[in-house]
Amino acid sequence: MQRGSSPIKAIAIFLIVLAAVLPMSETKADNWYEEEPGFFTLFDEEGGRLTVMASEMFKDDEYISSDNRHYSIYRVDKETRNAYAKFIGEIELPQFEEVVDTSVETLAQKDRERSILLYCTHSDESYVPSDGKSSIPSQGGIYDVAESFKRSLEKKGIKAVLDKTPHDPHDAGAYRRSRQTAMDLIRKNTPVAAVFDIHRDAIPKEHYDTMVNGEYMSRVRIVIGRSNQNRKANEQLAYKIKAIADKAYPGLIKDIYIGKGEYNQELSPRSLLFELGTHEISKEAAQKATDNLADVVHKGIFGGIFKSKEPSEKDQDKGQAQVPKEKQFKVSPISQEENKGAGRGIMWFVIVAVVGFVVFTLISKSGGEIKSSLENITGKKKRE
Repeated sequence: MQRGSSPIKAIAIFLIVLAAVLPMSETKADNWYEEEPGFFTLFDEEGGRLTVMASEMFKDDEYISSDNRHYSIYRVDKETRNAYAKFIGEIELPQFEEVVDTSVETLAQKDRERSILLYCTHSDESYVPSDGKSSIPSQGGIYDVAESFKRSLEKKGIKAVLDKTPHDPHDAGAYRRSRQTAMDLIRKNTPVAAVFDIHRDAIPKEHYDTMVNGEYMSRVRIVIGRSNQNRKANEQLAYKIKAIADKAYPGLIKDIYIGKGEYNQELSPRSLLFELGTHEISKEAAQKATDNLADVVHKGIFGGIFKSKEPSEKDQDKGQAQVPKEKQFKVSPISQEENKGAGRGIMWFVIVAVVGFVVFTLISKSGGEIKSSLENITGKKKRE
């Protein structure tokens, strides 16, 4: 090796290691995993139970209840599996313009070429009442639910892509393995409208049982990683989904949990994790929820008009049983500015990949070749 090439080679090694580490960005997604069965219980400052989670809770995690109350966790007791949160205010969900002319229901067609991508990090997750067991390696019932969601999206005219690559075992490395699946989906299906990781929960059944507009189905929990660069964009989409669902399908969205991990959501804006049901609920109940969830996602991303039912003021005044009054609301599609944000997120991923490739090419050369290449790039090679 030529004298003086060592510093250059050291820099190249540092860059390739950096390029390899950046996409993982201090991977915390695997926090969404518990070796021991059970769940954590979250309490407010008065001792009231807020929710339960089938994974470890962490200080500074955030929780948004079904009635839009926002909490921040300030203490976690791992031995008792209890966590405690303080109330920090109510979130403001998006407001929608009411449409008076109920004879028109024109759906927006803006950016309909963008794909919605689906995958399942925990490919073994299953539903005991329907599948006979809670875990079926590589062929979990969660795929049937994801497939139902895909078909429901396609009925709306959306290009939906489901990748059924298994990521077993269900351990602390599952998100690391599913990361490659998510990256491949994004690479092959750009432009991307959204990326959803489909799961089922592992808490008692009563937390997901619900009736939506008179029909029995599973609730849906939305999970966001607070450690990823796209958190704000993901929160905006989650809030929009909840705002539409609360009017059109009250009871569908259970809550929103903002956890310590990334959950691969740093790969692209508008990336969310959906929990559809729990191991104790029937798979059919979870599948039933996918029709409503697809409608909400469709309106939230591409815009359109949705119907809601609210008690009429007349019936409220009489103190009688409230008769639903149908209303229609107009939803704006994802704005151009938000789409630019999605492009920036994907571009960041591409740039890191290119940097990694270039540095790998450099490091594969000898010290003299590296020095020569750099001199050629900078135009500083001496004339012989």
